[in-house]
Amino acid sequence: MSVAHFMRQVLVNPLSGYYMKGDVFGAEGDFITSPEISQMFGELLGIWFLVQWQNIGKPSSIQIAELGPGRGTLMMDMLRAVSRFKDFRNAISGIHLIEASPGLRRVQRERLCGIPVSEEQIGGGSREGITSAVRPDGLQISWHDVFDDLPDECSLIVAHEFFDALPIYKFEKTEEGWRELVVDLEVDPASPYHLRFVLAPGPTQASKAFAEHPAYDHFKPGDRIEISPDSFRVAHEIAKHIHKNTGSALIIDYGKDHVQGDTLRGIHKHAFTHVLTQPGRVDLSADVDFEYLKQAAGELVDSYGSITQAHLLHSLGIGARLDMLLAKAAGHRRETLISSYHRLVDPKEMGSVYRAMAMTPRGSPIPIAFELQQPRLKSSKL
Repeated sequence: MSVAHFMRQVLVNPLSGYYMKGDVFGAEGDFITSPEISQMFGELLGIWFLVQWQNIGKPSSIQIAELGPGRGTLMMDMLRAVSRFKDFRNAISGIHLIEASPGLRRVQRERLCGIPVSEEQIGGGSREGITSAVRPDGLQISWHDVFDDLPDECSLIVAHEFFDALPIYKFEKTEEGWRELVVDLEVDPASPYHLRFVLAPGPTQASKAFAEHPAYDHFKPGDRIEISPDSFRVAHEIAKHIHKNTGSALIIDYGKDHVQGDTLRGIHKHAFTHVLTQPGRVDLSADVDFEYLKQAAGELVDSYGSITQAHLLHSLGIGARLDMLLAKAAGHRRETLISSYHRLVDPKEMGSVYRAMAMTPRGSPIPIAFELQQPRLKSSKL
């Protein structure tokens, strides 16, 4: 099978997919994300969207959408930060979460609406169970399987560690041209795995459709590339939504502006492990190619980035926010705040590995933190 099909089955198969089981985040899970490290992360992203709301003319009605909302921590922190700004808060018509996992929907509902998971009442006749709930502050939360289900309305969209989990195809350049790396049954009895990666003996539909492009002609035999058509499609849909309805999007993930080589990895209990280890029990992710996402946006929007997470957070005032929190903290709480700050911005930690890009309506002001960037106005050769 293709690596893309393998990833879909391993991660989102309704019966045994990794993300379909529920909460896999935090210290007790397999990995920890920036929102779980410190409240400062979500609060500052809330401020970024507040400024963007102002940049696009302070529309009287706007919805906030998040792709892959995890535990709901990022959205909770964003809403807490922006609730202090009454005009912006009053303009929010609703919150929309793009989430395929029924288990994670329950976790998100508990975090955002205060409805305990133990009081779960499946209803509505839909396969995902939970489709909406209301927060104590009156904001309605709506859940959707895919981004295409997002209502047509001015939208502020955030995708944090979403694109890295979308399926990829892997290809290797050979003397005969591009060949797809596929997943096959292991034949070596000494191998600890039941599966293995092999090169397809000839061209496949995927290699013809994605790899045999003039943009990849300069690669040498032995070079490998990873291509994610799903990422291209979702990024294009985000850009199309902003072009039609106005709004803005902020994408934060680990990756580069140009990705080459093998980046697909397995993560289990906060450590890297072999990709083919215990399928369905190990998270899979790959570096995000931000240039590829900008190519998907094309001329529909102005695209900016990528910039480092450290630059984004410093531009939004994480140092000042840290000082405010430290002034009210003592003892262990102070140590936790300082260590969390360094983990988010230190180049040796998350500061440089994680990067951000933005999409805004054509001709709107340059978004905060991207002032030194020039917008992508033309489609790439890809």
